[in-house]
Amino acid sequence: MHYPYFDFRHTLSDSDREGLLHDAYEHLLPRAAEGAGRSVNRVLKYLRESDFYSVPCRHHPFPGGNAWHQLETLHYAYHMPAALPQAQDFDLPSLYRQWQPQWLQLSPLSLALTALLHDLCNSRHHKLRYPDRILRRHGRKSTYILKDFLRFELMFDENMAIIHHQHKTPADLRAQTPTEQDYQLIADMPLYHMIQCCDTLSCLCPLTESDLTAAVAVLISEF
Repeated sequence: MHYPYFDFRHTLSDSDREGLLHDAYEHLLPRAAEGAGRSVNRVLKYLRESDFYSVPCRHHPFPGGNAWHQLETLHYAYHMPAALPQAQDFDLPSLYRQWQPQWLQLSPLSLALTALLHDLCNSRHHKLRYPDRILRRHGRKSTYILKDFLRFELMFDENMAIIHHQHKTPADLRAQTPTEQDYQLIADMPLYHMIQCCDTLSCLCPLTESDLTAAVAVLISEF
């Protein structure tokens, strides 16, 4: 199967791919949550009941591409690629090297939640309806599912990183924050820089099916 941006070298059927993604999330989120005092059971139930494991996304345009992309994001949080590419609007290599040691000091659950669920709103659930005020806010829709629909406790930096994961440049982030103090607060968060760097890496350095399968196995062994 060939796609416009990259050959993912798929050999699995769509249903088998969805099963691979489902099993990865069912292993990784509970492992990350161990000892954290926050249950991910409602989150996993939502993922099972929605089309989360089958929906594509713009840069991974195949069934399951949205969950695939978020698994890549978590992989890159822990594993630097052999060559760090340059992003269009910000200095990705420098920021990754500067901030990775700091975000690796955060809890595994914070990294997993932010990486694996930042595009949660691309999925659909038969009971979910968004308030009009957030319909055009991609990141806020994902936190709405977690905080308001599922009543899951997000930490402040997790919430901010997911809300602002599309705002990669200082100018873009500043335009989306009401005050200079708010801007600086987010810009100093390691978790924001994790999603800034690793979300971009997934788009610039997508993994083949065999590479993703191997990456998931490594992540499970490390959690």
